[in-house]
Amino acid sequence: MSMDTLDPVVLARISNLMLRARYVVEGVLSGLHRSPHRGSSVEFVEHKEYSPGDELKHVDWKVLGRSDKYYVKQFEDETNLKAHVLLDTSGSMGYASGEVSKLEYARTLAASLAYLMLNQQDGVGLVTFSDSALRYIPPRSKSSHLQALVEVLQEVRAEGETLLSAVLSELAEKMRRRGLLIVISDLFDSPEAVLSSLKQFRHRKHEVIVFHLLDPAEIEFPFDGLTLFQSIEDARRVVTDPSRIRESYREEVQAFIRTYRRECLSHQIDYNLVSTAQPLDQVLAEYLAARERLPWEAYPSSTHSS
Repeated sequence: MSMDTLDPVVLARISNLMLRARYVVEGVLSGLHRSPHRGSSVEFVEHKEYSPGDELKHVDWKVLGRSDKYYVKQFEDETNLKAHVLLDTSGSMGYASGEVSKLEYARTLAASLAYLMLNQQDGVGLVTFSDSALRYIPPRSKSSHLQALVEVLQEVRAEGETLLSAVLSELAEKMRRRGLLIVISDLFDSPEAVLSSLKQFRHRKHEVIVFHLLDPAEIEFPFDGLTLFQSIEDARRVVTDPSRIRESYREEVQAFIRTYRRECLSHQIDYNLVSTAQPLDQVLAEYLAARERLPWEAYPSSTHSS
């Protein structure tokens, strides 16, 4: 498959979302010798000395390097990873300076992540939200579950205000067992409130990956001439000359991005700034790299139960 197929504009012309997701995932994996994605999430308890018949995949190679002895990891409850994908469907996600809106891009990214994780036998759930949780689909690991997720993704529309922090607080009550939280949003909410909620997930030992999705025009502000700017989420309108505010606007946007990047990094939250002009294979590769950077065994065991 040509990598040109993964261009956001080309992908958006494929009306079948499941086919679109398959193109993205297969395009990425075909370029990798192996996927760094870990296929299961388990509660690590202790080591025991290797015995004939033990599975080699459980050998702790780090311990071998230090002690020159073979030990295998023992697990309390060996289960597949449970992931929740949070998809922002607020009004601002409908913005597009080109052919692909933030929501259309996010829809494809969410479907691709679900396709990838279900192929790894991991459980995937979905939350679509704006000013409140609009739809919650609990994680399932059966391959047939992808159809249910895709149907919801195809139906979502960009409307309402962005209240990510409130939705995160609600979801925290549903994610009691340690899992993976993937947020796809333009993050147009109070950074302080959003980051406070994300930190709660890390405190509970969840992995958190954030895809901060922005349109190129929202970053560069390339407008010229007297322009009317109208909010997509409320009735605010302003007429101005973009050239007079471009520099200060860009500074504000970069400060906004830096705040999220800095705070996420300091709390072991994987932050990825994504432009809707960015090829989907690069974004999915970032996800795979994040799964490698944040291995489960780096975190203490959790006592939460389902």
